[in-house]
Amino acid sequence: MALALPLQIGCSKPSNIPSVPALPPNDTPEGKLARVMQRLDSAIETAQAASGSGVISERRAYHKLLPASAGSALPEAVVFIETTRALAPRAMNDASQAKFAAELEESGEEPSDETRKPLVVEDEKSVEVVEYPLSYDGQRWKLVEELQSKTEDGSPSMEYILFDYALDAN
Repeated sequence: MALALPLQIGCSKPSNIPSVPALPPNDTPEGKLARVMQRLDSAIETAQAASGSGVISERRAYHKLLPASAGSALPEAVVFIETTRALAPRAMNDASQAKFAAELEESGEEPSDETRKPLVVEDEKSVEVVEYPLSYDGQRWKLVEELQSKTEDGSPSMEYILFDYALDAN
């Protein structure tokens, strides 16, 4: 007589896969705002500074959903875009080091051991947070104030491009 035993393959414990938070339904203002933020995050990720450009630029977006103002049944929101910029550290070339040494000599200062080492030029980080108010018109989210498509020097406005993409499919 053959005995049949159940065969179990793999682990006997259920897997602990981290769950992705569920988004609100698509047909609600909250759900539409969540999708706008997803698209904005995607656009920001795509619009990173080119590697090797010497610029370190990081952006992140977050938002705050505001209750409907008095006299209105429609919600409002504020999108914040935080931009951190800095120049990538780089060693001074020989010409720059020679110029620095000449300036020290001209001022009568004796170059110390510290100034004889290769100098590294670093830029301080600058952090800028810009607020973009949004209003919900019953169907979709829109910027309260329209953004200019070009900057003062005629180049395309990054914020315009980001929001044009993010708000397009909402």
